[in-house]
Amino acid sequence: MSTFRLVGVLHLPPLPGAANYGGACVREMAKAAAADAKILEAAGFTDVMVQDASDNPQPSLVGAPTVAALAVVGAAVRAATSLGLGVIVGHNDGAASVAVAHAVGAQFVRVKVLTGVSAGPTGFIQGCSLQVAQMKRLLGSEVEVWADAHEATSASLLGDTPWAAAQAVAFGGADKLIVTRDSGVGDAIDDIARVKAELGAGIDVLVGGRVTAESLPAVLRGADGAILGSVLKTSGGSAPRIDAARADHLGSLYRDSLPR
Repeated sequence: MSTFRLVGVLHLPPLPGAANYGGACVREMAKAAAADAKILEAAGFTDVMVQDASDNPQPSLVGAPTVAALAVVGAAVRAATSLGLGVIVGHNDGAASVAVAHAVGAQFVRVKVLTGVSAGPTGFIQGCSLQVAQMKRLLGSEVEVWADAHEATSASLLGDTPWAAAQAVAFGGADKLIVTRDSGVGDAIDDIARVKAELGAGIDVLVGGRVTAESLPAVLRGADGAILGSVLKTSGGSAPRIDAARADHLGSLYRDSLPR
């Protein structure tokens, strides 16, 4: 049985290069991110992920200023904690994610459209598995690729989650899969069961969002991990921080599920 991954996401403020960047100091962002990562570690999370989630409008591919800022933040988080570290860049900049992850010593990247085509706010988003594979080869990187088989910020043109999952693994080389459903965690867990029936139990599949304290116990039973974002934050807005009490409560639900 694989180890359940409880991943907390650090939603960073608007970064340099974003249309809504307000001039905030990247070094201060990095300090805040490192402090929030320590909160997640103390709460018992297994992994932390950095994301340029507040850049708006969020581009599919980012520029050099965003990559540079994410590398500074990621390096600070890496130095502050021994948790597994992940990176997600832009809406679908898998190559940039690999480059940042390699530079900071992260263990995985999340890629929302690794294979196939999706429609999102920026238009059509094409799979970037070739660019991800080329960047990994260029850098000699062994970073894991966690691919969304179904995600909430764009819609696959086919909408067949098991098929998308199979393509992400066979064609895209995904190491783990992620499923998110706006309709609820229950539907995501049902999708995960369908994916595992199609691909077998050898591939880990995580719930990628919409998880709450109430639904986490079901996720612990029906998935191989959970990626938690907004549920951990003190507030919304463009610079949300991790709430220690929320993190500890969610972490305790995970800790209580571990064999004794």
